[in-house]
Amino acid sequence: MLELLLAATLFAAPAQEDEPPCEAYDSEDLTIGIAIAPGRPGGEVPLHANDGLHGIIAVPLTCFSRWTSSDPAVTVAPERRRIVIGRDATPGEDVEITGTLGSRTVRARFRIAPAEGPVLTGFWSQTSVDCGGPVPRDPLRELRFNSDGRFAVTFVPFEVRQDYWGSVEFNPVAGRIGFAVERGNTVPPGLMLKGSARIEGDDQLALDGVYFGGLDVAPPAGGCRYVFRKR
Repeated sequence: MLELLLAATLFAAPAQEDEPPCEAYDSEDLTIGIAIAPGRPGGEVPLHANDGLHGIIAVPLTCFSRWTSSDPAVTVAPERRRIVIGRDATPGEDVEITGTLGSRTVRARFRIAPAEGPVLTGFWSQTSVDCGGPVPRDPLRELRFNSDGRFAVTFVPFEVRQDYWGSVEFNPVAGRIGFAVERGNTVPPGLMLKGSARIEGDDQLALDGVYFGGLDVAPPAGGCRYVFRKR
C-alpha cells in the first residue's frame, strides 16, 4: 500500500497556477483583434484579445466589461468569442469594435465582405511558381490580405516579422490586381506588382504577370505565375 501511495504522489499532475486576475491585463499593451477572415453579411468572425510585447499573452474575453460596435447590424456574441454580422449589414462598410477592460478601451476594425463572390481576405501560401526560367529560392510562405485592402508578404515567417506590406486593389470582375508597397523590413529590388488574378473555388489563388522578389537574377519581363492555397 505504501508503494502505491508513493507512486501516486510521484506521478500526480502538477498543481496548476491560478490565472492572473483581470486587473493584471489593464496595460498599455492590451489589444483586441479580429480574425483575418471574410466577414460576410449573415456570417461570423472570431474575436480575441492579447497583452504583452507583440501580443504574446492571451487575455480572457470575459475580462472585458463592455463591448460596442459602430454598426448596429454587427454585434459581439454573448460569450464574447465572435462577432456576429447581421444579414442587413452593408458590404464594404468599415466597422469598429471596442472593448473595455478596467481603465483601458481598445479598438479593432474590419471591413464587411461582399455577400457572395471571391474574397482575398485571409492567409495564402505559395504552392507553385513559374518564371519561365530560374525561380525564387524561397517560396512565398505567407501572403496575407486584410479585409481593409491591406496586404503583407513574408517569405520566411518568424514571430510577427514581415518582409514588406502596403495596400492592394483587386477587381474580381476584370480579374486584375495591383499592390502598392508602403514600407518593409526587406523590400527586394525589381518588384512587379500589377497583373491578373483569379480565385478558384474557396482556397486557390492564381496570379499572373507579377513578381514578389527572391530571384538571384533579373526578373523576367513578363513577371511570374504564382499559385497560392488558402490556409
